[in-house]
Amino acid sequence: MLRKLSALLWAMCLAIAVHAAAPVLAPAASVNIAGEQRMLSQRLAKAYAQLGLNIVPGVAGMQVKESISRFEANLDLLRPGVASVAEAAPIYKRLVQEWSTLRAAAVIPVTRDSALAVSQRSQRVLDSAEQLTQALSAASGDVGRRVDLAGRQRMLSQRLVKAYMLQSWGVDSRENRHEMDAAAREFSEGLVALAALPDNTAEMRVELEEIALQWEWLQTALAVEGATSYRLVVAEAGDSILIAADRLTRLYEQSGVR
Repeated sequence: MLRKLSALLWAMCLAIAVHAAAPVLAPAASVNIAGEQRMLSQRLAKAYAQLGLNIVPGVAGMQVKESISRFEANLDLLRPGVASVAEAAPIYKRLVQEWSTLRAAAVIPVTRDSALAVSQRSQRVLDSAEQLTQALSAASGDVGRRVDLAGRQRMLSQRLVKAYMLQSWGVDSRENRHEMDAAAREFSEGLVALAALPDNTAEMRVELEEIALQWEWLQTALAVEGATSYRLVVAEAGDSILIAADRLTRLYEQSGVR
């Protein structure tokens, strides 16, 4: 219950932040928002599959709607700053196009086939969002690179849980297993890289410790194959990691504000 309440409060705070944001974002903030688009592409696909599996469907349905509304609000926030980075403009245009196809797929009734289609379309959105984040990060210096690295952990938490949900629904393809393995490996590598960054503050280290603790719990749940009762545990652990990784990302973003 506390995790669900924390997730709801996190979503409300982010919604307020989006509506209160300035028309033109600072460079590190642009990296954060572009990186959040990576996460939202996977969170939408994860929540859509979770809805089809009837795992706390009320929460999953809310996450689907919230992911769509936040993605579109973020597109509006990014538009002014993208124009100032030459490499970013065509990527942004492609991201908008890929998003329209994902959004259309995610509003139809859920079946296993439609969940797989949403996952496949979410990959194209993720690819474009990743390219946009890298273009903005390259133009934002060291702070932007830290924001990019921390923000990527948010996406990986949702990508891993999404692949798990599909596998538990019977999508036991080589591609899906590779996605799970790659997301887990990249998350572990990212956690090590973040912990090794110089000048991490005490507050940053607290968030890193929380992420590491939740990551151990998630790995334990993922290892229990065939136990459908662990689906809820995996979903909640993924959301807990997402919340902590988002706090860490914002700490790195704020570290560049003078």
